[in-house]
Amino acid sequence: MKLLIVGGDDIGVEIASDLHRAHDVTVIDEDENRRSAFETLDVQFVRGNGADPDDLREAGAEGVDALIACTLNDDVNVLACLAGKGLGASRTLAFVSRQRYLDAFAVEGAMTRVGMTIDRVLWPQRILARQIANIVRIPRAVDSASFAGDRIQMREYRLEEGDPFIGTPLAALDVPKSSLIVGSIRDESFIVPSGRTVLEAGDKVVFLGTKGSVTEVERAFAPRQRRMRVTIVGGGNVGFMVAERLQGPGVHLTIIEADGERAEKLAQLLPGVLVLQGDGTDLELMEAERLDDSDAVVAVTNDDGKNLLASLLAKQVGIPKVVTRVGRTRNRRLFERVGIDSPLTSRSAALQEVLNWLHVDEVDHLATIEDRAEIMEVQYPESAMRGFIRDLGAPEHSLIGAIVHHDRVIIPSGDTELSPGDRLFIVTTPDNVAEVEGWLDRQCRADA
Repeated sequence: MKLLIVGGDDIGVEIASDLHRAHDVTVIDEDENRRSAFETLDVQFVRGNGADPDDLREAGAEGVDALIACTLNDDVNVLACLAGKGLGASRTLAFVSRQRYLDAFAVEGAMTRVGMTIDRVLWPQRILARQIANIVRIPRAVDSASFAGDRIQMREYRLEEGDPFIGTPLAALDVPKSSLIVGSIRDESFIVPSGRTVLEAGDKVVFLGTKGSVTEVERAFAPRQRRMRVTIVGGGNVGFMVAERLQGPGVHLTIIEADGERAEKLAQLLPGVLVLQGDGTDLELMEAERLDDSDAVVAVTNDDGKNLLASLLAKQVGIPKVVTRVGRTRNRRLFERVGIDSPLTSRSAALQEVLNWLHVDEVDHLATIEDRAEIMEVQYPESAMRGFIRDLGAPEHSLIGAIVHHDRVIIPSGDTELSPGDRLFIVTTPDNVAEVEGWLDRQCRADA
């Protein structure tokens, strides 16, 4: 596949890093200093303006299978996609940070009605806000996701002394029926578990299961509680969207926003939310407003340093859950090392969206687990033979965590039979996609 990436910032580097080994990738950016970030990749770097048709033509836009515009400037991304389409790019994807572009290029949007189309418009901040809201709603969870129309649920917890599931081999654990422990993180390593795996306090453990069974898992970690109190530090786009998703009778919300004009606007847009103008790193403000009684703090300013400081302050005063926005992906591990529960970056989810949109492999990339593992969806081939998982095995360093068989969700064991056409939800490491595809191919050959 021939690909053109407009924008050599962090997200452009991440997309190129994932795709350059198997595809012909060109990156165009006006900043010559960004060339060095691609020197270790099999990528052609072109200095130029991605919104200029002449520069796009020089970068080869006329013959690309896909153009991905991911600069930090919405206007440049939109113009690059429109120009690329005019030059003959087969498909275009634009990163944006404003709702109006999503509306304009929707099926019946203003731009679409006059014949100006972009195949996909992606707003990473909205994806991040949805992820944050899902995590905040579930006490003690450090990550949360759902698949197959919400019928399959994923939860991640950090184990503490006294928690269930510690100190006993998994094969002997009483895990709620129709749920499965599909992975754990200890220090820097992701472990695909076996029946002999023993969990320890400090481990992060990942569950996959049906909606009802995961509710039982949630109860094992946190009983039902009073109305939740949530403090959001930062009232920009992400903070606003998180508040929109969380507001309701079960949540008492407070937003701390430094800019007075923005704070006033938020108060008008969110009448049920307490909006305070102030500094989210001000301990006196937190104490005066009793924000140290919060069940969760969400730090989502545009500054990683401020988010880290606000998060550390929240941890210091004993707030049970801290969810933190990380702007630069390279900073995520630092946030983890200093004890932040859920450091999240919009770029990881956005990268999955790009990979799935491109269809660069035979899998759907559904969710990452702290950038160390991922959950993917694949189809068990129609030409494959039926067989029990214990006989067919699973891809190396992988685990089949759930199956959709004729619209029925199954949380499997070794005695579960796979049938052609089943949808398999596999937990594996990001570098193991080829092994998953190879395993699927081997099942086809077994039927030949």
